[in-house]
Amino acid sequence: MMELSEMGRLMNARTGINDLMDDLYEAIHSGRGNLCQLNGGAPAAIPDMVALWRRSMRRLLETGEFEIVTQTYGSPRGYAPFIANLAAYLRTRMGWEVTEENLCATQGGQMAFFMLFNLLADKVSKKREILFPLCPDYIGYQAQSLSGSGLFRGVRPRIEKLEGRWFKYGVDFDRLDIRPETAAIALSRPANPTGNIVTDAEMGQLRRMAAKAGILVMVDNAYGQPFPQITSVPHTTPWDGDMVMGLSLSKIGLPGTRTGIVVARKELIDLLVRTGTAASLCPNNLGAALVAPWLVDGTLDRACTDWIAPFYRGRADFLLGQLEQWMPEDIPWRVHRREGGMFLWLWLEGLPVPAQELYVRCRSRGCFVNPGHHFFFALPSSERCWRHPHECLRLSYARDDAELERGVRILAEETARAYARS
Repeated sequence: MMELSEMGRLMNARTGINDLMDDLYEAIHSGRGNLCQLNGGAPAAIPDMVALWRRSMRRLLETGEFEIVTQTYGSPRGYAPFIANLAAYLRTRMGWEVTEENLCATQGGQMAFFMLFNLLADKVSKKREILFPLCPDYIGYQAQSLSGSGLFRGVRPRIEKLEGRWFKYGVDFDRLDIRPETAAIALSRPANPTGNIVTDAEMGQLRRMAAKAGILVMVDNAYGQPFPQITSVPHTTPWDGDMVMGLSLSKIGLPGTRTGIVVARKELIDLLVRTGTAASLCPNNLGAALVAPWLVDGTLDRACTDWIAPFYRGRADFLLGQLEQWMPEDIPWRVHRREGGMFLWLWLEGLPVPAQELYVRCRSRGCFVNPGHHFFFALPSSERCWRHPHECLRLSYARDDAELERGVRILAEETARAYARS
């Protein structure tokens, strides 16, 4: 048997992100008909955005820039015209005081946070933990620690039941504490999986607490401002040298180019660039080259406002309508208030079986969903008896009408069976 290092053993452990990606691939490429992919984080192929990227590709081919992008290594910081345009765009669009020295590109946003987590904290340093102030959070972080399960510490949220079938999570500051071993605060905003937007007041309090402790606040903004702007409640997106902002080209329709962006103080960017160089020489140039000109002339902002945001609002309305139509009325289900992102977060209060079992039952019928407990990965062991994580499911609405309807009907039928047998 092959003998593995500690890192090898950690990476070899199967986690929720492995199940998600395997299911995602099977749903797309297996050839099985009528599979319902309600689990994935892949964006929809919005026709207007597809046309925009085709225009970009034609420009690269016609100008000869395609050869530069694909046949030479780029800057370890990222494709130079893109970095320059993005710095100017963030100054103008967001009012952030940044230069090119505050930016770098990475092989996807997930790789950016993998590097950040492990560069800032490990089990042998004084700084040994990354604090998630509100769980649940992104499933892709679950397996990113090179220091085992102790790297992440999460805080159980406040749950506010709203009128109708809505609810909302909030940061529970009575439970939240920054310890001497805390290296940074991390969160996604809008949150993956819930779409929750930590309020401006909550963000302000987190930033004040972090500043007092002398640590960074890291925000994964893959669904938010300035792009793709898949948000529906008013909020601001601040940045200064005590914050790290993660951006991505995936949710504007370029997930295959694996292009993430980090906005941070210069010394942290320099560290990320050196780490990225050691791991992979330089980031992918193609996505950055496709996007660079549209930062300058306002095209990307208009695309987000006119095409991306309305598309996902419509998808969310449709999926919610399907839940209202097919879920039995006597089942106590709620949905997290829609504030952003491309998911509905379903809470089946009092679900008699674990969400993992409901996932297995739905999967056997060709409906892929995400069981909620994986997204609570950062909660301490003392919270393992809390039922709520095992009553939740993440549902993607980035699919067509027929697929969403089939999936919700299967989910509703299996949920009704679970409650009926209890």
